[in-house]
Amino acid sequence: MRTLLLALLPALALADTPWHVGVGIADCTGPAAEVVMMGYASNEHRTAGVHMRLHARAYVIVDPSTEERVAFVNADTWAATEAVIQGVESKLLTWFQGRYYSRRNIIVAGTHTHHGPAGASAYMLFQFSSFGYVDQSLQALVDGISEAVWLAHNNVKPAHIYTGSGMVDNSTVPGCPQNCASRNRSPTSFLHNPEEERTKYFGDDNVDRSMDLLKFVDAETGEPMGTINWFAVHPVSMTSDYDLISGDNKGYAEYIFEKEINGPSHLQPAGRGPFVASFAQGAAGDVSPNILGDFCTDTGLSCENQYSVCWQNGQPKNELCRSRGPGRDSFESMKIIGERQYSAAKAIFDQATQPLGDGLGYAARFVDLSKYYIEKNGTWAQTCSPCLGTTFAAGTADGPSAVNEFGQNMTPSNGFLQFIAHMISLPTAEEKACQAPKNILLHPGGMNVPYPFFPSVLGFQLMRVGNLILVAVPGEFTTMAGKRTREAVKAVFVDAGVVNDTAMVVMNNVASGYAGYVTTIEEYQHQRYEGGFTAYGPHTHEAMTDILVKMAEDMVANKNTFPGMKPSLPSKDQLMEGQTDVLVDDPPIGGSFGDIKQDVAGGAHSAGETLRCILWGAHPRNNLKRGSSFFTVYRWQPINASDGNANAGKWLLYADDNDWDTRFGWKREGISASLVTLDWTIPAEVEPGWYVFHYSGDAKKWGGAITPISASCSIFEVVSSGGSAKMAAKSAPEAAVLALAELKAAQTKPQEPLEPAKPPSPRRLRGSEELHQ
Repeated sequence: MRTLLLALLPALALADTPWHVGVGIADCTGPAAEVVMMGYASNEHRTAGVHMRLHARAYVIVDPSTEERVAFVNADTWAATEAVIQGVESKLLTWFQGRYYSRRNIIVAGTHTHHGPAGASAYMLFQFSSFGYVDQSLQALVDGISEAVWLAHNNVKPAHIYTGSGMVDNSTVPGCPQNCASRNRSPTSFLHNPEEERTKYFGDDNVDRSMDLLKFVDAETGEPMGTINWFAVHPVSMTSDYDLISGDNKGYAEYIFEKEINGPSHLQPAGRGPFVASFAQGAAGDVSPNILGDFCTDTGLSCENQYSVCWQNGQPKNELCRSRGPGRDSFESMKIIGERQYSAAKAIFDQATQPLGDGLGYAARFVDLSKYYIEKNGTWAQTCSPCLGTTFAAGTADGPSAVNEFGQNMTPSNGFLQFIAHMISLPTAEEKACQAPKNILLHPGGMNVPYPFFPSVLGFQLMRVGNLILVAVPGEFTTMAGKRTREAVKAVFVDAGVVNDTAMVVMNNVASGYAGYVTTIEEYQHQRYEGGFTAYGPHTHEAMTDILVKMAEDMVANKNTFPGMKPSLPSKDQLMEGQTDVLVDDPPIGGSFGDIKQDVAGGAHSAGETLRCILWGAHPRNNLKRGSSFFTVYRWQPINASDGNANAGKWLLYADDNDWDTRFGWKREGISASLVTLDWTIPAEVEPGWYVFHYSGDAKKWGGAITPISASCSIFEVVSSGGSAKMAAKSAPEAAVLALAELKAAQTKPQEPLEPAKPPSPRRLRGSEELHQ
């Protein structure tokens, strides 16, 4: 694609000239019930509520001297699939009438959470677990990402951009152990890389613990606007045993950074504040957050290191080998790893004073990776038609497969399963030779009915803003693969004098599409999970690096990069949709929507307690509540704070299902009834007073009409930690009871739908918003 003359202007002086910058955040949470989650490839891992909502965070950067611009979006999702990106591109072209944004100058990336809804890919392999395409999953991402860009575009203002770098270790996180927030989950593969190279880049370590960061500051007010950092770690603190939607450790880090700057949720509800923080993904292909190691669930002993299996009666069992995080459970591990990323980012952010410099450039290219040739040692090497190895079927200790016949770096013991896989698409002798030493399980490159199983044409993107070079890749590069590519790209810019040796070169995994893993050629020989999922053969990494280096060479030479042809995806009508619509919602027999099955416990309560209310609701797929909430905690605010009886006042939002302390759960009861569980763990900084849980849903009637429903649990009192939580229950203020009834009535009024062709108006901020008076 087009590159810009300004890409040639050196960022050597690193002048602190203001850019024009806009930031935006929008909800991209998909269906919260009965949809398989994407990442663990288990059709039993289905959404059943929300722990924390998913968001898209957008940044628009404009060079004021030329009006040229770039945009970067970091979304809480498994990957920025080609279907999502093409949907966003189409929507933005319509909204902006063909101006400003296209695939050339906007990078869309995923954080790689494994706790978001599946079904947003147009390739069949990534639809297996979800039994097909899921329209709600795709549209929630397309709409949320597009809205975030729209908000950022309309929020552009003069801003300074500063850079900072540091290590996620005890230098930024006091008291942190060596494996502070990350651990290499395939250390035996890493050791196959040359010792000299390992020592040069990582010393005696085997992961990249560096974090690179951008800091955006309003040029007029000096107030922070936002930040982006890149750090390599899988967001798999939450295991497949949990069924609530979550951004995992990166989502939690984003939440607490934004809360730190924007204020607590009752002043500025999460996901709606002016300061936007992105924890973007790095080269995390072999990097786990489960830092304690891999252990056998039956014995508690460490797993066998080379194969990541546990032996039982002489047989290897990879399903028994599970990685372990630092917490007592997945929620605590997610919190710890998220906090450590946040602590490092905040320390770097506070010290970031190096101006970004000048110059802006971008390039994008589509390449068929199934037949790409590279020159190597005086001869030609080529990539292969995509195939997956038997070690791919083993999974990892972060999410092991239940098919024990396939272990990492092992020859499969079950020839019958391999025979069945080969019958689906038999690899040729040429493909076996091309992929060697991979033991081929599946040949998705040869499977195109009813539509392609796996991508052959991939998108690559390169972006330079001042002294930052961003490399967007459609896969999961391992630690060493990512480092080699970054160094190769950086050398092009440094040798051309476009940037100096201090340039910050970052790689964003799972951006610009998704096509599995990318290992070095040495790691590929070891054929653990990552090598088995390196689809285009042993030269995959060299080919992708060659593509990106050529794009960099075009950029510094002010040449137009040949764009190639973007992949043609099947239309919605051609896609197989495995998710059926909600047929109908019924209240319990003899009851009504909103009836309480289990109320909040009586008496006064204090910080640290978890309160629960269970009531009869409706299916969450009737309305995804993007930009809203299924579950809200309100606090009664007396008009006169000294009025202990609170005879007059208003209900104010205190927390909702964007917050860490809340959990919204859903369960089907019988054929068409729904039980909703509302949990709130009272935070340490809670304000004493009267509180209430409120549920908002939408019920589908026979015939298809959908109507809003709402319900509230009993009002309860929270006392200070110094008070007695065992005191006898008092009656809630009469004014609060009356106001709550009016609030419920207001919540059940139908909302006017947005006109589909128009971009949404920016949602007004709800900090200290009065919900009723």
